[in-house]
Amino acid sequence: MAIKIGALLGIILLVAAAAASPLGPDQVSANGATRLIVNDVKEGPYLFRVGVLPGSPKVGNLHLSILIQSTESEEIISDGQMIIQATGPEAGMNAGPVRAINSPLNPQVFDADITLTALGAWTMTLETVSELGEATLVVPLQVTEAGRFNLLIVVVIVGLVVAIGSLGWSQMQQRKRTD
Repeated sequence: MAIKIGALLGIILLVAAAAASPLGPDQVSANGATRLIVNDVKEGPYLFRVGVLPGSPKVGNLHLSILIQSTESEEIISDGQMIIQATGPEAGMNAGPVRAINSPLNPQVFDADITLTALGAWTMTLETVSELGEATLVVPLQVTEAGRFNLLIVVVIVGLVVAIGSLGWSQMQQRKRTD
């Protein structure tokens, strides 16, 4: 019985992991958790890759992960500085500036969080400085309403239904054997 429950839990975890994994190649980014919105765009001496989480920007917190490389050598820049600002769809609507930082554990990716307060077309500017020089990348961003649909909740509910159904079926099979 314990083996069957363990197997069911393993199946549930496998289904949840498959459902939570990115569904397409455009989901991969600089740090693996964000969706690319800028892929290998050249600006000044830099090549930029920008990923966001959530993948479809919503009103509220937006996480950015940025990978910058030299356009000449494709060497990853880890000693630069980056300031991010966003201008909203209405006059005077701004977010930031925030400084994107890289950690000693992940020095090749600059991360930042910025809060977007309204629906509509936003413009983000990423001002970058390193020993290669300065550059400003401008990124348009469409912000939508936060969705009410949560895939993880659906996966958990489906997993529970499958587990309970499998357990019930297993119990019926076991009773048939003992009869």
